[in-house]
Amino acid sequence: HQPYNIGQFSSNTSNTMSRTNYVAAMDAVAKLKEIAATDLGGSPDDYDIGEHRVFSKSDPSMYLTYAQAAQRAIELGGKFSGHEAPEDINPLTAGAVAGLAGTGLIGVAKDNLPAPGTPVAHVAGFCLVEVDTETGAVEILDYAAAADCGTVIHPMSLGTQIKGGAVMGFGMALTERHIYDPQNGLPASVGFHQAKPPTYLDVPAEMKWGAVDVADPVNPMGIKGVGEPPLGAAASSLLCAVSDALDGHTFKRVPVTRDMIVNAVAGREQSHAPLQSNTA
Repeated sequence: HQPYNIGQFSSNTSNTMSRTNYVAAMDAVAKLKEIAATDLGGSPDDYDIGEHRVFSKSDPSMYLTYAQAAQRAIELGGKFSGHEAPEDINPLTAGAVAGLAGTGLIGVAKDNLPAPGTPVAHVAGFCLVEVDTETGAVEILDYAAAADCGTVIHPMSLGTQIKGGAVMGFGMALTERHIYDPQNGLPASVGFHQAKPPTYLDVPAEMKWGAVDVADPVNPMGIKGVGEPPLGAAASSLLCAVSDALDGHTFKRVPVTRDMIVNAVAGREQSHAPLQSNTA
């Protein structure tokens, strides 16, 4: 059973869910050992888990399979089967436990682990571009990123997040113009021709990525999270590359459209008004 956590936002999904999963799993492990000690003798500390069973440390031939332990949890009832739950758990968790009660061994606990602050994930992006100063077109030739997201729990998923976030960042930097009515706050963009997301033709066919894989000292599994940082890293590194190609010219808003680049090269004032860009 997964306890209640604060939600999936602010790039903290892996961090919060790993904490809640951890405390629930540790409660389940403790109950497995208690059941084994009750049925096989000794103390819960005399037992360990592995290979789908809970076994005696001194005599591994003495064990219960997880299936047997789950059946015993139902027979023992109380805290083992979920008919009793800690009083400090969230009401949503309590409701979920009540719905699962009697179906097996139920591990449930509240995350009371230390939480000195919000874990901050970082991503560094590196972008190589070619800028056509006559048309203002920007071609992204190469992109690489490195993430500091704590312990890497799924490399393929991390790589997908980094590269997918990069594509979103490229769009924010160059093509996605989101216009809002300043009086009513209503979106005024009309279709994808005004807020064009990047396509396969707009991004490098291969994007490199890596991770430092240094564990977070607070999270029990060393996990930080990664969500939004890949987007910001891609957008900022792309705009820095464009700025470098234009001898250090700095654009004060995004997206940096072709006309803005042509005007910058020609030394002319920008033609955009507040409603034609993402920032006023």
